[in-house]
Amino acid sequence: MRVPLSWLREFVDVDLSPERLADRLTLLGMEVSAIERIGDDWQRVVVGELLEVAPHPNSGRLSLTRVRIGEGEAELSIVCGATNIAAGQRIPVALPGAVLPGDRRIERTEKMGVTSNGMLCSGDELGLTSDADGILILPSDTAIGAGLAELYGDTVLDVDVKPNRG
Repeated sequence: MRVPLSWLREFVDVDLSPERLADRLTLLGMEVSAIERIGDDWQRVVVGELLEVAPHPNSGRLSLTRVRIGEGEAELSIVCGATNIAAGQRIPVALPGAVLPGDRRIERTEKMGVTSNGMLCSGDELGLTSDADGILILPSDTAIGAGLAELYGDTVLDVDVKPNRG
């Protein structure tokens, strides 16, 4: 059974580190077989707002987007192949130099003659969902420029609940 600490904290005050909690649960007969830290491998991934989505000038499959990642920050031009995006949406943006799960590194690249300054991320690319068909659309009240790891990162305990046999 996978138990996110954020969920557990809704019911119980937990002031132990994940490792100490895992040890305590194991001593109580609920063996913790793994501790997964979701978001630890999201470096330089922030919340952005799509300002514009336009067709790519040199490709029928790609879109050229303008993204805002915070006050005082320059707008970014990012090439994207997803079809589920529209202006005004909040989305995860991997900035140049970002590292995604699987040690996937994001750099400034040229796609079909246009420079892409990062990447818009799907839930699958971040390891949050299994949906790889489109970009992960975040709630409209998500703070622009916030680090995605601070908002959606969590620690998950994989607990092997054993039957209590006398």
